[in-house]
Amino acid sequence: MIRFITLCMLVLSATSALKTYAQIPKLNSFPTATATIFLDFDGQTVNTPYWNGGNSFYATPPVLTNDQITAVFNQVAEDFRPFNLNITTDSAVYFATSSVKRQRIIITSYSSWYGSAGGVAYVESFRWGLEVPGFVFSNLLGHNPKNVAEAASHESGHSLGLNHQTRYDANCNFLNEYNPGTGVSNSEIGWAPIMGNSYSKNLSLWHNGTSVNGCNTMQNDLNLIASNANDFGFRTDDIGNTTNQSSNVIFNGQAYAVSGFINSTNDIDVFRISIPERGRFTMSAIPSSVPGAGGFSTSNIDVQVSLLASNGNVINTYNPTTSVQSVIDSILNAGTYYLRVTNISNMNVTNYGMLGNYAMSGAFVPNTTLPVYSLVLNGTVTNNKHDLNWSIVADEAIESITLETSADGKTFTDLQEVNGTSRKFVYQPYEKGTVYYRLHVVTASGLKYYSNIISLRETGAGSKYNLITNLIQSDAVVVNSNGSYNWRLVDMNGRSIANGKVNTGVNRINTNHLTNGMYLLQIIDGSEISTEKIVIQ
Repeated sequence: MIRFITLCMLVLSATSALKTYAQIPKLNSFPTATATIFLDFDGQTVNTPYWNGGNSFYATPPVLTNDQITAVFNQVAEDFRPFNLNITTDSAVYFATSSVKRQRIIITSYSSWYGSAGGVAYVESFRWGLEVPGFVFSNLLGHNPKNVAEAASHESGHSLGLNHQTRYDANCNFLNEYNPGTGVSNSEIGWAPIMGNSYSKNLSLWHNGTSVNGCNTMQNDLNLIASNANDFGFRTDDIGNTTNQSSNVIFNGQAYAVSGFINSTNDIDVFRISIPERGRFTMSAIPSSVPGAGGFSTSNIDVQVSLLASNGNVINTYNPTTSVQSVIDSILNAGTYYLRVTNISNMNVTNYGMLGNYAMSGAFVPNTTLPVYSLVLNGTVTNNKHDLNWSIVADEAIESITLETSADGKTFTDLQEVNGTSRKFVYQPYEKGTVYYRLHVVTASGLKYYSNIISLRETGAGSKYNLITNLIQSDAVVVNSNGSYNWRLVDMNGRSIANGKVNTGVNRINTNHLTNGMYLLQIIDGSEISTEKIVIQ
C-alpha cells in the first residue's frame, strides 16, 4: 500500500459514469451519522494527480448483481457498526457529508492501471478533503462478495489512518506483512485481522497487534478509527449492562425475538424475561452474517450467553467452543430470569474487536418436560489414553450413547456406540494433537441430544509434558509432566504475568486471578522453550 507523505493542495475531478448501468440499491448503515464511507459500484471517471500518474481513466463497474452488492454492503457495514460512521451506496449522501469526513471507495473491474493488488488507498485520505478515492479491484478478487467486502473494509481502514497488521516471531523477525490470523480457513472461528489477510477467515476483525512500524509497535485499530483525528467516535450503547438496566423481552404468543449490538470489547447486554409457569425455554443467539448469510461466510462476534436467576447469580453459561452461536434448551420454573450477552475469546483470538450485531430468538412452552435435563461430558489424558466420563440426568431410560470424535471441533464422526447405562469410555487415539469429543444420546422415546464438546490434547509418546486442554473453563491449567520444568504465563502483548515449576505427574497451574482471554503458557527446559496457547473462558 502507498502512504501519502507530503500533502499538496490538488483537487480530484470525479464525474459521473459515462455509461448507464442498472440502478444500484441505495443503502445506508447509520443515516444520522456525520461521517461517511461511500462504496461506489456504478463506475467512475477518475482524474487526479494522486493516481495513475495524473492521467484520467474510467473505473468500470464490477460484475456484481444487486444481491451481491447488498451482501458486500452488509459486511462492510457490520465491520464499521461500532462507530458513528455511515456506510452508504448513495452518492447523494456522500456529497452531503463534509469533505473532511468522507471517503469514496471505488469497487471496479478495471485494475490494469495499478497492478495486481486487491485494492489500494492512501493512509489518512479520509481527513484530507481532497476527494482522493480508494479502490477495490473486484476482477482480481474473482467478483467474490466476501473478498470484495474484506478489501473494501481494509482500504477504508487505510483511509482512516490504519497500517497493515503484520506478524513477527518471538525474536522480532519479520514473518508476514499481512497477518494471516489463526485457525482453519472457512471454519466458524477461524480468525484474521481486517488489516491483515482475512479473505479466507470467518471472523475478520479489527485488531490490536504489531504493525508494519515494527514488532514493538502496537496498532490499536479501534482507538485509531475512533480517534479525534477522524472526528466521529463510537456509537452509544443500545442495551443496559446490568440487571437493573436490562431490556424486557416481550413474547408474541410463545415466541420472542430481540436484537442488539456489542459496541465495545467489554460491552454486556442484559435482557429480562418473565416465565409465568414451569415450562421449556429455548434461545438461539446468532451474530449478524453467520456462515451462509448473504452467500458467504463472515461473522464479527463469537457470542456467549449466560442465564441468570432473579438475584443475578449465573445458572449456566452457553458458548460452544467451535461455533460463534449460542443455544439454550432448558426447563425453567416460574420466575424472573436474565439473559446476559457478551463476546468471548476462543482458541484463535481474544474478544478484542468482536463488535457488531446479533439476533436472539426462541420460545417458551408451558408445562413441558425434557426427558434429559443434564448431559455433561468430561475427560482427562492418562498415559496417552483419553479417559472419558459423563453424567446424565434424565426422566426416561437412555436407549443408546454414541461417542463422536472430530479433528476440527466441527465435523464429527462416530467412534463407538456404548450401552445406555455406561458412563465412561477409554480411548487411545491414533491421531496426534487435539482431539474433540461429544456424545450423541438417544432416549427410549427416540429423542436425540448432544453433549458439550471437550478437547483433549495428545502429544505422543516421549513428550516432555501434555497440556490436557487449551480451553480453560475451570480455575486451573492442568499439565501432565514427564519431568521437572519451569513454566511462565505470558499475555498476548508479551508481558510475563506468572511463573513457577511443574514436577513429574499432574500439575495444576492456578488461573483464577486471570481475566477471560487468550494467554501463552511457556514450558522451559534450559534453553528450550515450548509454547502453548490457552484460552480462559
